[in-house]
Amino acid sequence: MSSSRYSKPPADSEPVQATEREKLIGLGKRSISKSYYPELKSRLDELEHFRALLDRVNDAIFVVDADSGVILDISGAADALLGCGPEQLRGMSFKEILPPHIRRHANNLFHNETKTVRLETEFICPFCDGQPPVPVDLTLSLVSFQDQRQAIIVARDISERKRSERALKRSHDQLEIRVRERTKELDQANRAKSEFLSTVSHELRTPLTAVLGFAKVTRKKLIGSIFPALDRIADDELRNEMEVVRKNLEIIAGEGQRLTSLINDVLDLAKMEANRVEYVMAPIHPEEFITRTVEVTSSLFDDNNLTLNLNIESHLPMVKGDMDRLMQVMVNLFSNAVKFTSRGAVTCAARAVEDTVRISVADTGIGIQPELLESIFEEFTQAGEHLSNRPAGTGLGLTICKHIVHEHGGHIWAESTPGQGSKFIFTLPALKRG
Repeated sequence: MSSSRYSKPPADSEPVQATEREKLIGLGKRSISKSYYPELKSRLDELEHFRALLDRVNDAIFVVDADSGVILDISGAADALLGCGPEQLRGMSFKEILPPHIRRHANNLFHNETKTVRLETEFICPFCDGQPPVPVDLTLSLVSFQDQRQAIIVARDISERKRSERALKRSHDQLEIRVRERTKELDQANRAKSEFLSTVSHELRTPLTAVLGFAKVTRKKLIGSIFPALDRIADDELRNEMEVVRKNLEIIAGEGQRLTSLINDVLDLAKMEANRVEYVMAPIHPEEFITRTVEVTSSLFDDNNLTLNLNIESHLPMVKGDMDRLMQVMVNLFSNAVKFTSRGAVTCAARAVEDTVRISVADTGIGIQPELLESIFEEFTQAGEHLSNRPAGTGLGLTICKHIVHEHGGHIWAESTPGQGSKFIFTLPALKRG
C-alpha cells in the first residue's frame, strides 16, 4: 500500500523537458503545475510576436525612465534612424541623442503638465563621428508603470519631408526674385509709358489749341460776315456748299474739343500714375463740393431734358479732401450718368455710414453688364463700347475717379442692372467730430 502511494507516474504524464527560455522565466518541471504551462507559453509567444512586429515598424520607439532620463528599452527602426543598435543605446541618457540646443531642456520633456508632447527636433548618434543629424517628428507620452514614471517616445524620420520643404523654399525664393525683377521691369515700363503719354500730350496740345482756335474764329467769320453777304447773291448750289463748309467747321470744333478733353485726361492720368499730382487737402463739408458741382453742370441736365435729384443727409461729418479733385470726380460721374441716360432722372445721394461718408450717383439709363462692373474702371474702357450708337468719351474718366478716390483713402465701385440703370458709389473717410 505504502509503496503504491509513492509509485512513479505513468509515462504519458511525464512533464516535457523545460527549454532554456522556460527555465529563465521559472517554467521548469518542478516550478508550477503543468496545467498552466500551455497558456503561459502561448502568451510568451504572443509577446515575442508583438515585439517582432514593433521591430519592423518605420518609427523608433523608446521607453525612458521619466525621473532619470535613462533609456530602458528600444524597438522599431532605431538602428536605421541613428546608425547604432539598441544594445548600444540601452542604459544611456536619452538627452545624449538630442542636439545641444535641445539637450539642456531635455528634463522639461519628462516633467511637464501635459501628458503628451510633440515637437520637431533632430537625433544625433553618439557613436558615429561625422554622421549628420537626422530630423525627426517626436511624440512623447508620460505613463505610470508599477509606480514608476515612464516616457514612451515615438520618433519618425522626416528627412524626406525636410528635403521637400527646402526644395520648395528654394523654388519660392527664386520665384520671389523673379517676381521682384518682373515688377521692377513693369514699374519702369509703366513710368516710361506715363512719361511718353505726358510728352506726346504736351506736344499735341499746343498745335491742337491753335487748330481749334483758328477753326472757331473761321467759323465765326464765315457765319457772321461772309455767309450773309454771299447768301444775297448765291444760287442754290453755292448755298449747299456753304452749308457743307459750316457743318465741317462745326465737326472740326467739336472733334477738336473732344481731342482736347482726351489730352487733358491723359495728362491727368499720367501725372497720377507717376505720383506727380499735388493734392491740396483740407477739411470740407461733403455737401459743399456736391452742390458746387451741381451748379457747374446744371446746363448738362437741362440740355438733355433730365432731372437731377439730390438726397443729401443733414449734418454729415466733414471729410479731408481736395475740393477741385472731388468736384472732378462728381463731374465725371454726372457726365457718365447723362451720357448713358436718354430719359428719366439722375439721383445724387450722400449719407454717413459708420466712419465714412458714402456718396452715390444713380441713373435710369442702359445699365452695365455684370462682367464689366470691375473693368469699367480700367483705362479706355466704357460701359457702352459694344453699342452701335456709343456715346463719345475718352474712357479715362472712371480711371481718374478711381485714382482720386484712392488718394483720399476711399473706395469706389459700381452696381447695375442692365436696362434699369447704374449706380456709382464712392466712400471718403469721415473726420471725427471735435
